[in-house]
Amino acid sequence: MALTPAEASDPKKNPLNPEGLKPCCVCPETKKLRDECFLFNGSNADSSNGSTDACKDVLEAHKACMRSFGFPV
Repeated sequence: MALTPAEASDPKKNPLNPEGLKPCCVCPETKKLRDECFLFNGSNADSSNGSTDACKDVLEAHKACMRSFGFPV
C-alpha cells in the first residue's frame, strides 16, 4: 500500500491516528497505570520467566491502546 504525500510527510498520521499524535501523547490513562505498576512492582513485573505477572494485564491494555492508534508495539 503506497503512502499519500501527506502520509509520507508525517508518518505518525494514519487512518487510526488522523491527528498525528506522537506515541508519548496517546493513551495517557493506560500509560499512567503501566508506569505506576512498574514503579511499585519493579521492572521485571511483566517477565515471562515466571518472576511475577503483576503488570501483565496493564501492559497488555497499554499495548492494545497504542495499537488502536496504529503504533506497532
